[in-house]
Amino acid sequence: MFTRLVRPVALPIFAFASVALTDAAHGQSINAVDRATVPLSVETNRPYIDITLKRADGSERKAHFLLDTGGGGFLLTEPLARDLGLKWGETMREEGSEMAMVKTLPIVRIGDFPIELNPQRVIVMIGVDNILSAKAVDRGHAEGMFPGHLLSKYHVIFDYPGATFTIAKPGVLTPRGTVFPMPVGKPSGFPRTEIVVDGKTYGMLLDTGASFTMVSDVLLKSWGDSHKEWDRHPGAFGEATTLGGQTIETMFVPAATWASFKIVPFGVTSQRTGTFEQYMSQMMAAPIVGSLAGNVLKHYRVELDYANQKLYVSEK
Repeated sequence: MFTRLVRPVALPIFAFASVALTDAAHGQSINAVDRATVPLSVETNRPYIDITLKRADGSERKAHFLLDTGGGGFLLTEPLARDLGLKWGETMREEGSEMAMVKTLPIVRIGDFPIELNPQRVIVMIGVDNILSAKAVDRGHAEGMFPGHLLSKYHVIFDYPGATFTIAKPGVLTPRGTVFPMPVGKPSGFPRTEIVVDGKTYGMLLDTGASFTMVSDVLLKSWGDSHKEWDRHPGAFGEATTLGGQTIETMFVPAATWASFKIVPFGVTSQRTGTFEQYMSQMMAAPIVGSLAGNVLKHYRVELDYANQKLYVSEK
């Protein structure tokens, strides 16, 4: 089971157990809509959209959801789940968080685009009204989370500068931007990308759900040993405080290359050695040493063609 790294909560990637679903769970209508574009809001470097869910009485309500390419489950806060009239099973605890799997699936749309949920990966967070960590400074608010395994079923565009999010069926959109490989982990749906620092290439999780880029502690220390002049701080510093969780150090790297784009300067934090190289790499298509997050991504239009495992990046 995968536990989210410095994330709102501990999230499992794989199913806890099989559940019996009511007929209503399979009532999501599939129509001819093959894409949708909706407003995207960026709060503390994280992307959010409002999705539409249906209550038990047939009425609809909007909910503010975090879009997390590195997230493990489709999460709902308990107040949202109760408002929708959802039923859930026995609660369980993981790293201090209480959660339960649903017995009835919510009916979900983004714009007019219907979303097909995996019944074994829809989770109610018990006793919380915000999935974002209380330990994070200026954490923002989300009633739920749209995770990596679900995003990976589609073709999606995070247009940060244009403040829109597009979701489409595979093969529908004509991609644009600088293209480069994006291996996708199975069954996690986690997309992998690479950056170049000091002439060396490093594998990274492309991580929209994190507010600040992270690397292994051993890597940050090696950069610091080679570059005493690079700005370095103990713990979480500046925007890094929005992450929550455990941060060892914060460093500001003067320059790096991502695809054909030069990113200057950008901050990184360090996580315990082995978190990325050993634990997280198991969920990836190839090893990684960190995650490229919102403090960098927010400057670009980021298009993920999951079906063809390609990433398209542009500045507008």
